[in-house]
Amino acid sequence: MIQGSAVAIPKLREWAGRHHSVEATFAVGDSARLAELCQGNGLARRLHASWSFESGLEGFPLVRVRATGALQLKCQRCLAPVQLPVEVDSRLTVVASETEIQEVASPYDTVVAGPGGLVLGTILEDEILTSLPMATVHDECTVSGEAETHSSPDASRPLAGLGALLRQE
Repeated sequence: MIQGSAVAIPKLREWAGRHHSVEATFAVGDSARLAELCQGNGLARRLHASWSFESGLEGFPLVRVRATGALQLKCQRCLAPVQLPVEVDSRLTVVASETEIQEVASPYDTVVAGPGGLVLGTILEDEILTSLPMATVHDECTVSGEAETHSSPDASRPLAGLGALLRQE
């Protein structure tokens, strides 16, 4: 996993107090979840990531997660590779436990660090994955044979007469 070590809450507060930043460039294959999504397509591709820390309004650390680059995914219509740009820019309030979420009134999403701390790579993966579309397709994708399949007069239509049968009763 990218940036696999956890950062404890006291360290996050220290970083937030001095506006600390962390930057990294990593291969897509370094992230198990992104590698699985790309299924071998373009795993040599690299993404650039940064995490910037500052103090939030309620005293909780605030992390700005950014990532840029591109992923090569599979088109859900024609199954050919499609390149998808990655542009992530999220701000997250970091709390130590679920009970602290009640204290957050800021407009930012909240992430629970937990007793082990905050794993920077995990929140980066989460933000990249949530920024992706549900189904990746080319802008103008045409699948050969699709029109013939739907309009073929020889196509089997097992429920074609169901409406007439229901009206008879």
